[in-house]
Amino acid sequence: MLRTSTHGPLTRIQLLPTILGRPVYQVSAYLLGDTLIDSGCPRTAPELLAWSRDHGVRRIVHTHHHEDHAGGDALLARELGVEIVAPPRTVPILRSYYRIPLYRKVVWGQPVDVDAHVMGDEIVIAGHRFQVIPTPGHASDHVCLYAPDTGWLFTGDLYISARVLYLRRAEDAWTHLQSLHRVASLRPRLVVCSHAGVLEEGTTALQRRIGHWEKLARDVWRLRTEGLSLRAMTRRLLGREGWMTWISGGDFAKINLVRSLLESDPANCGGPYRDSVGAGGPDAVV
Repeated sequence: MLRTSTHGPLTRIQLLPTILGRPVYQVSAYLLGDTLIDSGCPRTAPELLAWSRDHGVRRIVHTHHHEDHAGGDALLARELGVEIVAPPRTVPILRSYYRIPLYRKVVWGQPVDVDAHVMGDEIVIAGHRFQVIPTPGHASDHVCLYAPDTGWLFTGDLYISARVLYLRRAEDAWTHLQSLHRVASLRPRLVVCSHAGVLEEGTTALQRRIGHWEKLARDVWRLRTEGLSLRAMTRRLLGREGWMTWISGGDFAKINLVRSLLESDPANCGGPYRDSVGAGGPDAVV
């Protein structure tokens, strides 16, 4: 399933894989000029191809390698001859894609290997020069794209929503927070997110996202000093696990977020955390 909406010169392409005719999730690619920012998942690639034929797509630029962002590459490259450009750490993954877990394969589909060109420190899209900003945490190869002349920031999966509750086992919450602070310091006017859509007052949106996790970190460390177990902390702060936790075998779970926040003392993470989360060790986090 495919839906589109326009925001000035930008077109949002919502891609919704279905099971038994019902959408099970959604991710967005964006068209700016002749360039797609990300390409959705393998299961929606035929619909994206049909749409792209009529809209002059000639290039795909990536924020990271995950299958819901790079899964349309192979079909569009084969049928339309589009150029694929990706961050340096993304290119080798796309050329030899790993076997994804079963639950992700069911929802998104398994990507096919594809060649890509390495992205530099800047990239021009529709006449706008975008800075390529490394933003690891969600994935080690993740980048954001920022255009100083417009204040537009393409965030891939860095933002997602104001209140992110779930984390994959491989993700690092503290590294993710550092990346959020890095792009928030640019004071973007518009955040263009692969899941939340186009957000006006982009800096405010990022600050709310940061504030949610930093408050959660304070609460997690406070409950640790009270002796609560990891599972009890998760239940108290975030509620019961959802259906994706069970389907994923715990790979995508609330408890992973709490565990990741406990892996580093927030007072010793440096940067903004010493001021915004607290200093003096876990006993000082209130």
